[in-house]
Amino acid sequence: MSQEFLHPRLRSLLGSPPSPLSIAECSAAQARAWISARTASRPPGPHVDEVRDLVAPSPHGGIPLRLYRPRSAQGVVVVFHGGGWLMGDIASFDSTSRYLAVESGAAVVSVDYRLAPEHPFPAAIEDAWDATQWVASQRGIIGVDTRTLAVLGESAGGNLAAVVCLMARDAGVPTISLQVLVYPPVDAALTCPSLDQFATGYLQSKRDVLHAYRTYGLGTVVSADDWRLSPLLAASHEGLPPSLIVSAEEDPIRDDSAAYHRRLLAAGVPAVHVRYAYMFHTFFGMRELVAEAELAQLQVAAAIRNSLAPR
Repeated sequence: MSQEFLHPRLRSLLGSPPSPLSIAECSAAQARAWISARTASRPPGPHVDEVRDLVAPSPHGGIPLRLYRPRSAQGVVVVFHGGGWLMGDIASFDSTSRYLAVESGAAVVSVDYRLAPEHPFPAAIEDAWDATQWVASQRGIIGVDTRTLAVLGESAGGNLAAVVCLMARDAGVPTISLQVLVYPPVDAALTCPSLDQFATGYLQSKRDVLHAYRTYGLGTVVSADDWRLSPLLAASHEGLPPSLIVSAEEDPIRDDSAAYHRRLLAAGVPAVHVRYAYMFHTFFGMRELVAEAELAQLQVAAAIRNSLAPR
């Protein structure tokens, strides 16, 4: 598909520094430096009344968290940043977390889960699950009622959020009122048509997707049919929380969102899928560039606010 169907402001971003040719051609350190530089070049997010770093205990070591709590916050949302399981951190998701807190009125807890290749599958899942359980039990520390919460994940973080919801359903706790999945990779079989349709020329390439999965452990420590890597393949999706899925039209993993939406609906889960035209992967955090990013974040914030409102 021609790039003429990509938003003009996003077209101008392709190839502009600081940017690697592809994360598949970089070391993990180079990829992390790139995402840090990209984050530093963006305007900071809005003021939040309380921003505080926390540490959740875990059998695998303390998990760094950052709490964003607006005044009179209602409820809490646990968020997982993107970055292909190999890059990104609390800082790279700071602006988005601030906007989500201010616009949803909820406390936001951002999770700094362990990254591959140093910590391959299932390290990120262990941290995501342990952090979610801890937040749900810490009403006094978080400062809001944490018995019911929402989860949100972008890209690889969307994969983690989907897996956490499946684990919480099976465990019976914590109660999750909403899952928000922003262009999540949910099927490591990597056979969806969009992988070839948008293989190159749209910031994230097919090679990048393959590289991210392999760095995470696909083919070495985990197979594509493991539902903890491919939540689309879980034995059942019944009983999952209401879901909002946001996807980008020109994204190699676009079809994963549509497939997961269909699977949720078939299981009787209330689910909405919104695909943003002319957008590519990672657009969600680009409020300074495109109005669609702001609209998507406002839409997500409204869904969180509604799901966590006192009944």
